[in-house]
Amino acid sequence: MKVKMESPSACRRVLSVEVDSGVVAAEYDKVALEYAGEASVPGFRKGKAPREILERYLDEEKVKERVADVLLEPAFKEALEESKLEPFALADVKVDEFELGGKLSFTAKVPLHPIVELGEYVGLEVEKTVNKVKDEEVDEEIQKMLDRQAEFPTITDRPAQKGDTLLVEVNNEDVATEEPKRNVVLVGDNLPDFDAGLVGMNIDEEKTIGVTYPEDSPSEELRGKTIPLHTKVIEIHERHAPELSDEWVKKTFFREPEEGVEPDPNSVDTVKKLKAKIREAMEQAAKDVAETEVRNKLVGKIVESSKVEFPQVMVEETIHDRVHETVEELKKRKLSLEDYLKHREITGDQLHSEYEEEAKQTIKTMLTMSEIKAAVDAR
Repeated sequence: MKVKMESPSACRRVLSVEVDSGVVAAEYDKVALEYAGEASVPGFRKGKAPREILERYLDEEKVKERVADVLLEPAFKEALEESKLEPFALADVKVDEFELGGKLSFTAKVPLHPIVELGEYVGLEVEKTVNKVKDEEVDEEIQKMLDRQAEFPTITDRPAQKGDTLLVEVNNEDVATEEPKRNVVLVGDNLPDFDAGLVGMNIDEEKTIGVTYPEDSPSEELRGKTIPLHTKVIEIHERHAPELSDEWVKKTFFREPEEGVEPDPNSVDTVKKLKAKIREAMEQAAKDVAETEVRNKLVGKIVESSKVEFPQVMVEETIHDRVHETVEELKKRKLSLEDYLKHREITGDQLHSEYEEEAKQTIKTMLTMSEIKAAVDAR
């Protein structure tokens, strides 16, 4: 058997293997005898026809397939041993030439284990920045709490105004067959033309609002177009959020202790205490973010200075997993991968290339960190 090895990359070897014609012929004889008992030759009992006559009635493709199945695996193992290779994953084996009366030659693309040469990873320094929590950020967080407790009573004695929540029926007048659709809208949170048209409308009032869509609209067919929307107001709701006060804080956050139990000194029952508690939580979150950024920067430095080689099969497996995750997420949103590609205006090949770059960086980082852990554990 002849074996030739090429090294197109650090983690891939290509073996060109040629099995001697004598070995092929010997195996052919064995297989032919196996099938001889099954072949029917006119004028002879099964298995009793002369060899030269029997061969005319054998299914040559079936025989070749069987011979190849028998010879490929041991020949590949022998080639690996001769080349002193330890595959990282299954090799890609392709038959190049095979004739029953001649040699069997095949090519095997063999992925090898990753190679990591660590850069400097001890004594590295990066700047740590902890963002200071501002008073307005604390106030914004409290406002969100107030908003979550807002009530929306129905208003009947005035027209709609900015900040109201409306139940409306809307349909495109340019589409004669379109049925009105009910939507809940916040006045001030829509396209400017639509919000301007809603302001001043009363319950049960109907009118056509011309809405011009911007040139960067997500819907390509609507960009720059003015659509006549027939709109009817069904309900008007006014937003009533509670006012920030010690009374509201105590009602929302304070729990009366059981009889005979001293009140918790850390309990929140005033606006001042609530702001202090929120500031403390936000400051801790800022520290956590800073720590994460420091770790990411250190990892980035180490990865950048390290030399990492890995087989393409790792990349393809990572891409496969990433695509699967994307498909599953889309299913939850009642969308398909085709919908996603169309929305992003990209092809499947472009998505593959995008995920390939992500995969390479992820694998390089993972291998680098694993090597660092192994180095530390070995100390």
